[in-house]
Amino acid sequence: MATKYSIGDVVWRPTFENEQEWVECPDCGGTGRLRVTFHDDTTVSIECRNCSRGYDPPTGKVSRYVRHPEAHQGVISGIEITGAGVEYRLRQGEHSSWICKESDLSDTHEEAMVKAQALADEASAEENRRIYRKEKDTRTWAWNASYHRGRIKDAQRNLEYHTKKLAAANLKVRDEKKA
Repeated sequence: MATKYSIGDVVWRPTFENEQEWVECPDCGGTGRLRVTFHDDTTVSIECRNCSRGYDPPTGKVSRYVRHPEAHQGVISGIEITGAGVEYRLRQGEHSSWICKESDLSDTHEEAMVKAQALADEASAEENRRIYRKEKDTRTWAWNASYHRGRIKDAQRNLEYHTKKLAAANLKVRDEKKA
């Protein structure tokens, strides 16, 4: 089987570098809070889970990565032909090597930069899909809002119950003082 590249050929490998940046949370608009309205027009405010990390409170910001295309020159140091196709071992410097498919390599820096830009664009598109996708732990926003609304109702019932018990106790105290 003939291969496009031979051992010792100089080729270019397209890649990209990531740079982290923090942007306003698309869900809460940077406030860290969301408003949920129920069927009876009751509105409650809850913490935004999109911009909180783990158990930390929301920050109003989410991280994303900006990608910068790059092309690295290397030398073919090995070739492996498998049932899936041809793979090349590419040496870059003294301590760095990569296993690459033929389609991942380019003859010129310019070709590699075009491929690198396409790789960076695809990674950025995936990053944007991740940012705008709600990844909740195990509960939905609706569950969260409904749960806390229920706890508020329980607290109101408890407050009413204990207020009545206190009023009854005050009446008994007055009756004891008279006797």
